[in-house]
Amino acid sequence: SDQARIGGHKKIRARLYHEAGLDTIDKMAACDAEEIRKILTDFIQKTGFKGIPPTPGEAKNTATMAKYLKRLVEY
Repeated sequence: SDQARIGGHKKIRARLYHEAGLDTIDKMAACDAEEIRKILTDFIQKTGFKGIPPTPGEAKNTATMAKYLKRLVEY
């Protein structure tokens, strides 16, 4: 998927984004870094997901990359 092209989105982290509802780069691109962290932190707290939210820098990288990556997967 396009999400795997964003740095740091491997295995557990990719599953976290997907299960928390940020399952496309368009959805990620619509958020800023703070919103991404809040969505993921809230999801972890509500569900007991075995993972940690991204750092502020990681969330910023995700938001930035999602805005500029060419979409390769069509929905």
